[in-house]
Amino acid sequence: MAHGLIIESQISADNIDALNRFAYSDTDDFDGGALVALASEGVAGDNRYEASVPSTTLNGLWVAYNPTDRHIDVEGRRFAGLLVDERAYTNLKGKTFDVFKPKADVDLIDFTENCVDDTVADAVVGDILESKAGQSKLTRIAAGTGATADHTAFKIESIRYVDFPKAGIGVDKVKVFHCVCIAE
Repeated sequence: MAHGLIIESQISADNIDALNRFAYSDTDDFDGGALVALASEGVAGDNRYEASVPSTTLNGLWVAYNPTDRHIDVEGRRFAGLLVDERAYTNLKGKTFDVFKPKADVDLIDFTENCVDDTVADAVVGDILESKAGQSKLTRIAAGTGATADHTAFKIESIRYVDFPKAGIGVDKVKVFHCVCIAE
């Protein structure tokens, strides 16, 4: 299964530490590029915030960084570094992972097509990728409709393809959406 990934083209969180957090979830895995809601610290002073799938509040969300731990769980066992393809990995539940707060009109982020739900097939330049209740993946909104109020949203500025290693010989061409944050 290919997981979502991001490329941080230009994000404020690279220069402003306050826009970065450590997160964890005891119930869900989160791909790179997933939108998450953060609750208060799990244990006071440990600087880890409980992450969850957005449900009612769809603005002020955080974006999960790509996983830094290269672990895969198979039949109750955890294995490290089995595959070269970064899309094989996700931020596993029960493990600490990094998130950042996107900033409107500043942050440029590339989202792979696996960061978007089933609406991805029709996405074109100018469309909006935004939060949706009950899921951490982005959903596509047509450019003519515009971003929904009180949602974390990104406008597609261009679409390109990036090479990822294929099992065996060759590469997979993966669709990537180059976006600017338009609503926090």
